[in-house]
Amino acid sequence: MKTFVGIADAHGIESFVPLEGNEKQMFYFTLRAASNRQRHALVYQVELNEEQEAIIKKTLSEGNYQLACHLLHQPDFVESVGIEKGMLDSWDLLPNPKLDPYG
Repeated sequence: MKTFVGIADAHGIESFVPLEGNEKQMFYFTLRAASNRQRHALVYQVELNEEQEAIIKKTLSEGNYQLACHLLHQPDFVESVGIEKGMLDSWDLLPNPKLDPYG
């Protein structure tokens, strides 16, 4: 299992990186998500095995950011997703492009 972190918003998964080696980016992710709360942007953390990681990476490489976000919502795909404090209420709303006031 490996821990991944990133930002999700109304359009799906925006970023997806391993936590290991990117610990210093957590402040950046939190700041960026906080400045884009109008799109319900949030910081997430998830543990994935190699197969799950490959599926998410493939989905993202194909530009299907919404599907990647949907996968992280599926209890049969992941056990749980950690959400940055203060942003938890947005997780159940994502993805939903209609939530982006700027389209």
